[in-house]
Amino acid sequence: MEPLSFQEYICSLKPTVLPRILRICSGVYFQGSVYEISGNECCLSTGDFLKIIAIKLQNVIYEDVESGQKTELPLTFKGNHGELHSLRLPLSLRGRFFKCGGQRGITLQEVLGLQGSWPQCLLCPALSSSPILLIPVYEVQAIMHLRKDVVKIPSTLEVDVEDVTEEAQDVHFIKPLLLSEVLQMEDALPVRAEILEGPSSLAIFENNWIPHLQKGQQIQIHGKGSAWKVLASARKGTRHFLLSSTYQGRFRRRPREFTTVYELATSLQAGQCLRVVVTQDCEGQEEDVPSLSVGDRLEVQRLLQASTSTVLLCNRSSSEEEETEELILPLNLGGSFVEEICDSKKYSLTEILEQLPLPCDVKVVAKDPSLTRDVLSSFSALRLEAHITEPFLVSSFCEDPDKSFEIPPRWMDMSLFFIKEPVHPQAPSTDWSRVEELKRPFYYHLLKQLPGSSATPPPRPPKRKEVVAKAGLRTAKGTGPEKAKALPSQLKTQLISLQPPSGPKSPLPQKARSPFIMQSIPNEYSMHLHLQKASLSSKAPKDKRVENSDSDHDYEIVDEALQKTICKMQTIFPF
Repeated sequence: MEPLSFQEYICSLKPTVLPRILRICSGVYFQGSVYEISGNECCLSTGDFLKIIAIKLQNVIYEDVESGQKTELPLTFKGNHGELHSLRLPLSLRGRFFKCGGQRGITLQEVLGLQGSWPQCLLCPALSSSPILLIPVYEVQAIMHLRKDVVKIPSTLEVDVEDVTEEAQDVHFIKPLLLSEVLQMEDALPVRAEILEGPSSLAIFENNWIPHLQKGQQIQIHGKGSAWKVLASARKGTRHFLLSSTYQGRFRRRPREFTTVYELATSLQAGQCLRVVVTQDCEGQEEDVPSLSVGDRLEVQRLLQASTSTVLLCNRSSSEEEETEELILPLNLGGSFVEEICDSKKYSLTEILEQLPLPCDVKVVAKDPSLTRDVLSSFSALRLEAHITEPFLVSSFCEDPDKSFEIPPRWMDMSLFFIKEPVHPQAPSTDWSRVEELKRPFYYHLLKQLPGSSATPPPRPPKRKEVVAKAGLRTAKGTGPEKAKALPSQLKTQLISLQPPSGPKSPLPQKARSPFIMQSIPNEYSMHLHLQKASLSSKAPKDKRVENSDSDHDYEIVDEALQKTICKMQTIFPF
């Protein structure tokens, strides 16, 4: 077939003979030219193939032959050839008259159905008294090589084409697919595929198989993975992993460690009991905050809303024989707590999810025998954080079909196409994805995507305020009578708060009590320490000997008037 213009070929094409395969011969859109159709860029190069699958009439353009003006004619146009007009002719008119051949006017649709070359020159009194050219414009739907979607091309595109349908029956039009789309095509699996473009993001796993996912690499997709995953982190939070349910190692529970009351609150789960042991003395800095001692056992109960903040209700016992007492702890209280557990059982990963709540701390006590090196066994503790249900595709490289890996398409999508080659009949015997190490940025991204990650945690309380007496003593460092006189009342307040109760005669002031706060009695050492700091907190402004001292303690010299005031206060409030 001789090359034709695209417009001429499409106008002569009958829909009943579709599909047809065309080859681009020449024209404005030569090698590598790019044009835009319906907001999408498309490239036509000389030698490219088009597979025409449908044509649809869009509109008709008519051109006045005399004036050259072009106008778009709607498809609903109902005017005919030979449409009659009323004329008044005088009886005295002389001229030559001929009998009409009796041809009736035809509609626009009938005109477009006529065979022949286009545009055609016609007469239509409804449009113009002079001849017009009718130019039909079609939308051509075609399949192109390496184009994902059907391309819609106007028939007026200025290229020359030739019909090569008969000799191009073996031409294969590659349709690119996204790996995420393959998830919905389980009926087509297993299948072999070739990568057109590697994953858009490589910053996910630390492994050896991801760098091989490059353009031209052939893989076999076996099917959708049935294994679930567990997100795990080393205790110090420096390394993070995804463990597959096929992991065969064994675990033993390890107690969790907490450094603040806030961490205890966030670890409390509905229907679960959390018991911890205090491993470090903790002195409350506020008068309403209880002190905790090494060996105290706390049973975490629930959160309470106090007047100005959220607090944590706990039961405390110093030993198993003593009765428990209620404590209410502010969330910003620091300390050292270790979970109290009595469990020496060895668990599989499946048993942990069935019997234990997440998160939980564990240690690998038996390595996975199928792994050459089980990296999880090198950690003293792992925190199993969450159950992951993300879909994966089990795949392998065609040159090494016995070793499989699992690709998460929604995390690391890539472009590929299916190839017509036989697949490996046997399932892979080695799983490279039993333990996948995550890169840190993706780990934090994954945390945000987990169910419940948007839940509002218990509110953090404001930063601790300075102790009232400490602030008051600082104001006494100036040199003026007004500042010196302000000290006794402030110091008196501090000393009252430090008094140990001596029976019913010396209760704490009523205003200091709170219906939600358990009071704690400071010990003798802490009272003496507070008093010592108070007695040494005012520095003589002109004596600089202490500043140049090499002593381990930076004591401040108290002036004589202040020492007398302190002695009087000690007499009134003996310790």
